[in-house]
Amino acid sequence: MSLVGVEFKKIISKRYVWVLTLLLALFYAYLILNIADNFSVVYSKRALQPVFQEIMDAAYDPQVQAYVIKNEFNVTFDELQPLISPRIAQTLEQYQGKIYKGYDVEKQLKDEAALRIESLVERNVTLNKMIQELKNEPDTPLNRYLLQQYTHMPKMEPNLTRWDDWIDINNSMLPLLIAFVVILGTAGVYTGEYTSKMHGILLTTKNGRSELFWSKLLASCLFAAIVVIIFQALAALLYMHVYGLPFKNTPINSLTSFYKMPNTMWALQFYFCQLAGSLLGAIVLTAVTLCISSFCRSNLVSFFISGIYFAIGALYSLNVEGQYISSMKTIFADVSTFSLMSLTNVLGNGKVFIVGNSAIPTIRFTLITQAVIFAVAILLTYVFYNRKEIIA
Repeated sequence: MSLVGVEFKKIISKRYVWVLTLLLALFYAYLILNIADNFSVVYSKRALQPVFQEIMDAAYDPQVQAYVIKNEFNVTFDELQPLISPRIAQTLEQYQGKIYKGYDVEKQLKDEAALRIESLVERNVTLNKMIQELKNEPDTPLNRYLLQQYTHMPKMEPNLTRWDDWIDINNSMLPLLIAFVVILGTAGVYTGEYTSKMHGILLTTKNGRSELFWSKLLASCLFAAIVVIIFQALAALLYMHVYGLPFKNTPINSLTSFYKMPNTMWALQFYFCQLAGSLLGAIVLTAVTLCISSFCRSNLVSFFISGIYFAIGALYSLNVEGQYISSMKTIFADVSTFSLMSLTNVLGNGKVFIVGNSAIPTIRFTLITQAVIFAVAILLTYVFYNRKEIIA
């Protein structure tokens, strides 16, 4: 077996790692499956998907728009019915007389259809208003950036594709679970040898020094990648079961939480970026944990210090309100490892840093910062681990 294989086997042979991983996976599955029978999950989007195009056409119909605006975005389905496609009402008639958890399903779905039309009209009105205001604002780097993004946004669609649910996978909980397991598995990579007195012996072998260091790093990164794959696959399977697959791609500004954000991406593109960010963030966290482990003599101390490093960035990031400009107040959250693993805060919100006369996407600073952290962590680990050889 190669040295990388030996080091990887050491990591996965720790029973507590897989026991806790299994418990966390079961807990996560319980939380997701617990909402599977909610009315909104069972009916709202699934029942309205067949009339997706009709709802979209209604929201862009000048007569409907005028009526909704005149009534200050507070209309009912019965009021809209003479103005919209009859196919919507005909499709929802199949639910007539059906009651689900106290809800009159047909009435609830008609209310939901009216709300989707009303909401899409309101979001377009808001966006057009923002564009007009920006045209009258001073010519600043931020205003130029916002105007360019808003005027090039794809046409907004009804939020019925389920992409808001899928993108939410990586918003908070999943990155936290992945980080916990990665730290748990790698916190003892070096401290385990120190406490077992094997460090000095290993470094005197023909595979000592740099080869042993790189083997530990590669094995730890492999472990982190497997953890990411396991949890992302579990989340995808659970979401397929509960929500179903998104039936079409959609502009990310069609999702309620992103419609004001200067983001021209599409949902599928953003989701794949989230998967890549999850993997890259886990690898950076692995390097940081290994660095801390090489300095510590206790697995527990290494685990807690690494956990604090990740948790501070996560807590700060989750408490930063959605906005599209990075500042000194948000810098730590914007470039944190958690932000890389989630990407909702920096990429989803279309954040930028104003540098001189330019608006630079914050994601670039996030990637550069995390690359520097990764490189510094590896360098410190290498130097400290080889220095330990002399002491040994």
